[in-house]
Amino acid sequence: MANTREGLAAARARGRKGGRPSKLSPDQIGLAQRLYDAGEHTVAQISGMLKLPRTTVYGHLNKRQMDRAPAEQASAVVTDPPVRPPRTCPTCGHEPTTRAEAAHQRADLAVTWVHADPNRRGRVISRHHCRHCEPGQPAFDIACSVCGDGPIIAGALAEQAKNGNLAEPVRRWLTAAEWAVTPDLLCPGHAYAAD
Repeated sequence: MANTREGLAAARARGRKGGRPSKLSPDQIGLAQRLYDAGEHTVAQISGMLKLPRTTVYGHLNKRQMDRAPAEQASAVVTDPPVRPPRTCPTCGHEPTTRAEAAHQRADLAVTWVHADPNRRGRVISRHHCRHCEPGQPAFDIACSVCGDGPIIAGALAEQAKNGNLAEPVRRWLTAAEWAVTPDLLCPGHAYAAD
């Protein structure tokens, strides 16, 4: 029994330098590490993408910033840590109960919805919705002609956009958000690149 424990401890101490070969290719390990470092994917999501057990992926990740190569640390720019969006929906107050639901809710809340302002005629407001309060149809996806990203228009404004008419309040909102609206719709990042 003692020999077995000592053998396991020695194998763990060797890491992947000895013992069984890695179950992930170097490219898979690199992809998993990049996705993990970006902070936008959970280990469960990464393992789903790679079609491997979560424990296998987790075992190959470098989870400590200080373990990275010195050259990478030297070239890194010091910035404030990324701010994660709140877990609670700002529109309906729904609080996710599981980690998986929280990940989906963060993605839902990243989408901006544009609505007619109920208090001011000819104005629009922006909101963020979770799946519990997401508006139904009609809805129209405003898409940057380069990257396809953009807000979603809801209600009567969406009905107008489906008929080929982007309402003037929506155009003003997009312009204020630094979108180019003519000749093509371009998000702020691509509008500046086109100048």
